[in-house]
Order: sequence, then structure tokens, then C-alpha cells
Amino acid sequence: MKNEGLPSNLIAEKSLLAQLSVNSDTIIQVADYLVPHDFYLTTHEQIFKAILTLYKRGEEVDLLTITAELEKENIDSKPAKEDLMECYRGELSFLGNVSYLSKEIKNKSILRQLIGITGRSSMGSRMDDAEALSIISNLEKELVELSDVFKDDKPSDSQGILNEINADIARGEESGWRGFNSGFSKIDERTGGLIPTQCWVIGAYTGIGKTFFILQMILNLLENKAKVMLVSTEMDRKMNMLRLIANIGGLGTIKILKGQLDENEKARMLDAQKKLSDYKHALTIYDGVYTVEEIRLKAKKKKLNEGLDVLFVDFIQNLRGAESIYERMSTAAISLQQLAQELNITLVMASQVNQAAAGWQSGGAIEYKGAGEIAAVADVALWIKKIDESQDKEGTARRVAMRKVRHGVPGHFDFRITFPSGRIIELDESLATAAPKTEEKGGVSEQISAI
Repeated sequence: MKNEGLPSNLIAEKSLLAQLSVNSDTIIQVADYLVPHDFYLTTHEQIFKAILTLYKRGEEVDLLTITAELEKENIDSKPAKEDLMECYRGELSFLGNVSYLSKEIKNKSILRQLIGITGRSSMGSRMDDAEALSIISNLEKELVELSDVFKDDKPSDSQGILNEINADIARGEESGWRGFNSGFSKIDERTGGLIPTQCWVIGAYTGIGKTFFILQMILNLLENKAKVMLVSTEMDRKMNMLRLIANIGGLGTIKILKGQLDENEKARMLDAQKKLSDYKHALTIYDGVYTVEEIRLKAKKKKLNEGLDVLFVDFIQNLRGAESIYERMSTAAISLQQLAQELNITLVMASQVNQAAAGWQSGGAIEYKGAGEIAAVADVALWIKKIDESQDKEGTARRVAMRKVRHGVPGHFDFRITFPSGRIIELDESLATAAPKTEEKGGVSEQISAI
């Protein structure tokens, strides 16, 4: 028996084991749901383990075979065999719905595990060298893993999945589109906009304008009533806010910082601040956040308290960890993708590209710096490059290549960064007379063509 005084339902355990021992057809209902440790009594745990072993080997399951299997284990099988007979003798008294019984046993098991998790967390908090953030992160991880056990009602059969899709379509018809437009018409035409659970990756070489592009997208989303969170691993929150002010007001951040604005510019600055103040509950900006665990906690808090539609991470390579950059990036990319799916939000990650891949003539592979998983998790992979001076004398034009669009059509479009505000203006026509060709490797083969 496990620790006494913990939640349990021995009647449910005996009833379920009795039915499993006389009707092997019921095992399929619980084989992928219950595990031996879910049973409170050690003998019940041993009996269920024996039943599962026989079932998975394709052998008959009855009192004789269960008893024989118990004897084969390196345990004192006598108590388990006696308990098995007690369950069998009490079968008529303990009969019940198999689905209900298994859920009752799982519920009691989860409650016991919950007590254990919170107990360990409480003990850890009392240690002299305890770190609050580490304890909270570990507690949150264990609770998320524990809660996943209850997510057993998602259909996997074709009709069940179709029912889910039709329910989503009906909700969309009733309440409107749940995604958001990026504000860049050519991207939205090709991708369908920012769709919940999707991951976008915006790649560029250092200094090309990833952050300007992201901040413009944030302002576009705020105009469309989206709830947005920006985690900046590069610039502090005040500089990001200054850039937003500059964008809206058509101002330069240096002039704002130096107090060199004339009266007209001051008025525009105040108007921009008023507009951003109105987004108090829609826009959240964090700096000093360098781990996926911290991002997860803050994103879940915003989702719960104010709502969250789109999470921006600028940029992923600055996330910290003890591993190599490959291990760190592959883990971060997959964990952030899981977070987007868990919270039903869109994730937009900025990423550096490998120096060798920064040009168009690099062979065309999507080579984000650190790990191939960054490209692998992307539903939409964007690549920003400065347009050649022979085609752009001002030196402020950029090309966005939609290198991967999982549910749309790749392509490209050009935009211009207006300085000093950093505002992004989408160009109607491509500056380049001929779009460069690329052949993507690794199963993503597309030619970038003019829109």
C-alpha cells in the first residue's frame, strides 16, 4: 500500500480488476489510459501489471493466467493472488461501468500525484538556497505534465476530427475569423494571416531590420484589436516603446531622447503616447527574459488575465541555456511551438541567419542560426534581405521572401524602411526587375516568384 491517508477508491479498483479478469474485451478500454501506478494498493498494481502484460502479448486473460504471470514476477505473489481472488469473489458486489471506474481510479491517482508535487515544491521552498523562479518553473512543468493526463477526450478517428473541424467552422461563421491580418497585404494574401497555433519565423542577417519589421507588425495587429506580447532579448522595453512612439509619430528616437523636438513634433509624440496608452491591456513588453520557462509563465499569465493572441520573441538566439547553441535552439524552437499550441496563439520568432546563408546565392536552404528545428517548426518562414544598391539608391528598401508557407503559396514582396521613424511602407511594385531563384533543400522546394 502506498502512503496511508491519500485519496483512493478501493471499491473502484476491486470492481475494475474483477471485470478485467473475467472479460478480456474490457481491457482495450483502459489499456492506454491507466498505468499500474494508478492503483492505490500495491497488490492491485501488481495484478493490473500482470493483466496488461498478458494483453500486450496477445495471451488469454483469466484467473489462471493472471496467477501464473504473478508467480513469474520476482515478487511475493501470495498477497497479490489472495487479493485477486478477493476481487473475483466480490465481482457481483463491485460491478460498475468500466469507463467510470477507470476515470475514478485515474482521478484519485492524479490527486495523490498532485499532493506529492505540491509537497516537494513546499519542501524545496524551505531550503536555504531555494530560488523562487526555479521552484515556480519546475512546479509549473510538473503541473502541466499532470494536467495533460486529463486531455483524453480529443478524437483521433477521422469522423471525430471532422466533427471538430466543422465545429471550428461553425464558430467562425458565428463569431468571425479568429486569426489576425499581419497588416502586410501580400503576406496575408499568401499565408491567410496569423492563424492560432501557427509559428512564424522572421530571419535576417544582423542589422537588416528584423525589429523594425516586428514592431510594425505589432502596431498593425493592435489596430486590428489583437492582444500582443513582445519578449525582447535584445533591446530593453523602453527602447522598444520609444521605437513604437517614433513609428506612430513619424519621429526619430535620438531626437526624442535628446529633447530636440519642436512644438509640432512634441504634439505628435504626445499623440503617439496617448495611442499606445490606450493599448494598456492589449500590449505587453518584457525585457530581461532569457529562458523558455520564463516566457511560458509570462505568456500563460497574460493569456489568463488579459488574453493573448500573438507572442513575439525577438530574437531566439539570445535565449539562454547550459547546452550548446544547437541543443539550446532545437529545444527552444520545439518548446515555443508547443506553447503556441497549448495557448492557442500565434508565435512569431525573430531569428538570425547563418552568415554563409545571408545572401540569396547561398543555395536556397532555410538556414536559421543554431538548429534546423527553427525552420522545421515554422508554418511561415520569412527571410528579409537588403535590396542591391543598383536597384535602390536610397538603401532603405528590403525584400521579404516567403520561403516556406505551409498552408499557402511562397512568394516575395518589397518594402521600404522610412527613417528616422522606422515605419515600414509596403511597396506596390517590386524594385528588382527579376526575382532571384532559389531551390530549397530538405523537402521544401519552392521558387520565389514575383507577386
